[in-house]
Amino acid sequence: MIDFRYHLVSIIAVFLALAVGLIIGSTALTGTTEQALTAAQHRLTSQNKALTKQNGLLLQQVKGDQAFAQANSARLLAGLLTGERVVLVAAPGADSAVISGLTTALHEAGATVTGQVSLTSAFTTTSGENEDALSGLARRLASSTGLALTTPPAGAVGAAQQEAAQVLAASLLGSSTALAPAASEAILSGFSQPGFVSVDSGSPASAPADLAVLVTPAGPPSQLTESDVLMAVARELRSAGSATVMAGAVSSIGSDSVIAAENNAGNVSTVDNADTPTGQILVVQALRFLLNGKAPAAYGAQPAAAPSPGPTPSATSAPKSGSSAPVKGHG
Repeated sequence: MIDFRYHLVSIIAVFLALAVGLIIGSTALTGTTEQALTAAQHRLTSQNKALTKQNGLLLQQVKGDQAFAQANSARLLAGLLTGERVVLVAAPGADSAVISGLTTALHEAGATVTGQVSLTSAFTTTSGENEDALSGLARRLASSTGLALTTPPAGAVGAAQQEAAQVLAASLLGSSTALAPAASEAILSGFSQPGFVSVDSGSPASAPADLAVLVTPAGPPSQLTESDVLMAVARELRSAGSATVMAGAVSSIGSDSVIAAENNAGNVSTVDNADTPTGQILVVQALRFLLNGKAPAAYGAQPAAAPSPGPTPSATSAPKSGSSAPVKGHG
């Protein structure tokens, strides 16, 4: 058996070694180590000051650019969408500042905003029970208004949402079906009563639009399948109208955002900084580009791209009357 004195000697030896190490570290190594650490601290402090100054200058530049865009928006937008009708469709969590800014920009471009319809989280939730209820409702509304639904592929994510989006798009946008106002009203009312959508402003059913802007959530999707659902809504809006743009705030930029997913798909044009005056101008210009026959493209901060050269008012632009169906176009 090892006696107590052995343990005591071992403990003393350990503490003695620690004490010697501390003494050596605080004397022999202090000068060199302290100098190196001090030099590193000075370098990092200098770099931090330089980056802070650069960041401040960039922020001032951005503010100046946005102020310029805001001050000149009327000139940049004038006549681009004269006579066009636009409906705003907002995803759950869409930024109200984006919607307000887009409404102003569209009016400055000469467009009529027929109204705003907001999708609720019930619409984008892809649980079994919720999808069954939404699918059943979409089919009943399609049948009662004479719409023929295209069946989504078997096993498709958000199949019910795709069916509902077909019906909803037909009620909001002029199409080959040319729904009567009463039928469009019935569809919106049918989706509104169980809480799948809400009509926030205007009367989009009585004045079908030609163009659509889908406003995405501010930030990443709340669920993994939400991007698939919103992309399906965008596709159906494009099919029913002449042009569709997906727009979101700068906070929605990211590899997991619906705008990033849509950029990979390339079905509709996107703008990722629509919470700024510049981005709101880009949304209008993107719609004009699509009406001019250009292919869908990504615009805004992350791609650092804009419609180029800037679009000009169409020589044939004229106020539209009635609810006649527009020619199906380019997305």
